[in-house]
Amino acid sequence: MTMDTVETAKVQTIRECGHDEYWLRDRIFDDPAQLGLGDLQAVIKEKKLSQGGRLDLLLKNPEDDSMFEVELQLGATDESHIIRTIEYWDNMKLKWPKRSHTAVLVAEEITNRFFNVVHLLGLTVPIIAIKANIVQIGEMKGLVFTKVVDSYDEQEEEETPQQAYDEKHWIDNYPGTLDCARLYKALLEKIYGEIPTKYFESYISLSVSGTARVWVTKRKNDRAFVEVKHGEGNFQEAVDYLNKEGISFGTRGGKYITFNVSTQQLKERSAIHEWLAMRLSPESLKTQTNQASDVTAFKLVEPQC
Repeated sequence: MTMDTVETAKVQTIRECGHDEYWLRDRIFDDPAQLGLGDLQAVIKEKKLSQGGRLDLLLKNPEDDSMFEVELQLGATDESHIIRTIEYWDNMKLKWPKRSHTAVLVAEEITNRFFNVVHLLGLTVPIIAIKANIVQIGEMKGLVFTKVVDSYDEQEEEETPQQAYDEKHWIDNYPGTLDCARLYKALLEKIYGEIPTKYFESYISLSVSGTARVWVTKRKNDRAFVEVKHGEGNFQEAVDYLNKEGISFGTRGGKYITFNVSTQQLKERSAIHEWLAMRLSPESLKTQTNQASDVTAFKLVEPQC
């Protein structure tokens, strides 16, 4: 066999290879990262729910404590498993309402019925569909996961009915996180001018041109979870830049870049965060930014009367 030889791969079902759903569950539990959803941690398997039923797998992202409720199915997706996936997601969301939750259905075949259900839901449920297949090449077999659907409809802050708090709530309870929000606000104001700020119980939002674009969420030990909304810039360019700079970050849905930081870390990496803010803004905001910069420069040299 030469180096140019390419063998044909054969896809086999999990049952054809002598395995069952419990085997698939244990494989994912032992190494959740193979799903391709990030460096997730396994929390529990076969979790019994008070409303009835058992959740196959509960996974967690240690960076932001976001949860992934995973339902497994051998063969093609059917109505009962689709409904079960959504029910388990809703159950965990009610149990941990302040955390981000994503429903995940892993099956050997994702049918049109699944796509129809996602469409009917109007993208209001963050749900991911992943194909699990065993691929044989020659004498070797491998378990392969392929993400088919990643549905997430970001909820604009104006559509989220939450009680508004004031800055004093944060001064009294989360002063370190508040300092991080103030630093990020100051950074944005250098680029965009005035930045409206809204305070909620567990997070602070910073808006640019009337749209919430940065969220700063409370964390322990005076840290903050900062989430920057991607605009019309080159998302991969930003990811490559952050990797090159060696800064710790996460991504979500191809639209958001996240950081778990302290005040000191923000100060030390302020130039990197400023670079990010400049390149993740929409083109329309960049134009406004340039105009604002011109006005600022004019004011600086304007003679005093």
